[in-house]
Amino acid sequence: MIKNVKWNNHYVLDNLELDFSKPDGTLYNTILLAGENGTGKTTILETLGAFLNLGSIEPFKYIRYVVDGVPYLITPKDNPMMGFHLRKNENDGTEIGIYSNRNNNKPNIDRDTFDIRHYGCAYSKARSGFRTQKITATTMQQLDEDKYEEDSKEDFTFIKQLIVDIDTQDNSNWMNITKAGIDISFPEFQKSSKKYRFEKAFNDFFDIMKFVGVDNTSSDEKKIVFEKNGKKISVDDLSTGEKQIVFRGAHLLKNSNNLNGGIILIDEPELSMHPKWQEKILQYYRNLFTNDRIQTAQLIIATHSEYVLRSALNDPDNVLIIALSQNAGNIEAKRITAPSVLPTITSAENNYLVFGIVSTDYHIELYGYLQSKENKTSVKACDEYIAMHPSYDPLKHGKPSSHTAHGNTTNYKTLPTYIRNAIDHPDSGQTYTQDELKTSIELLIKLCR
Repeated sequence: MIKNVKWNNHYVLDNLELDFSKPDGTLYNTILLAGENGTGKTTILETLGAFLNLGSIEPFKYIRYVVDGVPYLITPKDNPMMGFHLRKNENDGTEIGIYSNRNNNKPNIDRDTFDIRHYGCAYSKARSGFRTQKITATTMQQLDEDKYEEDSKEDFTFIKQLIVDIDTQDNSNWMNITKAGIDISFPEFQKSSKKYRFEKAFNDFFDIMKFVGVDNTSSDEKKIVFEKNGKKISVDDLSTGEKQIVFRGAHLLKNSNNLNGGIILIDEPELSMHPKWQEKILQYYRNLFTNDRIQTAQLIIATHSEYVLRSALNDPDNVLIIALSQNAGNIEAKRITAPSVLPTITSAENNYLVFGIVSTDYHIELYGYLQSKENKTSVKACDEYIAMHPSYDPLKHGKPSSHTAHGNTTNYKTLPTYIRNAIDHPDSGQTYTQDELKTSIELLIKLCR
């Protein structure tokens, strides 16, 4: 798995450095690169994918990785466009020049278990559509024939063809089993079939749709069929979001058994998806590379979905969030491994830090934490604390308001309290702008730190 990586005067990433290690020195098995458009997420995946798929190492100053507990450092050497590099064992200091790529000495990579490229790489690019043609016959496609995938094909007919081919192979295998009189039930056989990895992945994700298999009844076309709301539907008639699950998932699954210890790169997995599916999509891709509850490959995923980010909070011990941002033309990276302001990491705080999303949820969390931190149990006491703080500017942060209950009126001075009460009492008629919400959140952050 990759430990850390640094680019070298790259035209987009400049000298960006990313660290995928935990505080105890072990490595995260899943990394989320989160940020707005233009923060280099796709470029990070493209440059890593190019090298790991046996191409150029030129964009990098170095890459550190770990194989079987041994740390290695590789740096470009001689002809980096060819992927040539110097490899150093950081335990014993030994160095060796590596002069191999897809077209030069590739058998050396196949034998060299200390080469990170030995373990393979699959890249799934961001796509909004999947062009395919009719399948009219079977071919000889097999699973796990390769472990390098750059996702260079725009026509995804090959995915349909693969599923048709392995369905035919499964049918032939079952026929041979029954002829031989082997005592195995069909449900048992299905779990060992070639098609099962696809069936399980799709059916685990979809709620109201199930993978049926291949329909060979027509002489004109072999169709891949799902069942949705009790009706059969061809894969070509699925929604755009459903096709994302099927085609991108199948594209990664086709060589999944060859990618143990490899690197999986996924760009914008949330494309064309409802928020509920966006919250599920991270676990979907992790499950593709999980065996007996152990993740078998390192996933690096680029996203600008707040819902994908939220789902990452379910497993902070294994999922690292790296927030990418632009600052004066430079791309900066910030690891989100601990709370920034609040005592615990929350979805609202992550969305603010990564995407700049101001939300009432974050305002509620900040105001409540300030009350707890400063032991201001009443709203009035907290309002007075805010108004007396050196960071408080009456011209910027003042917004007088009042609240009457049981014949008693309480007056307040500050914008944070005004917004807090407006959120808490939506029928009060108190309104505020997004700019005011942002200003209030910025002040509360200062006061909570």
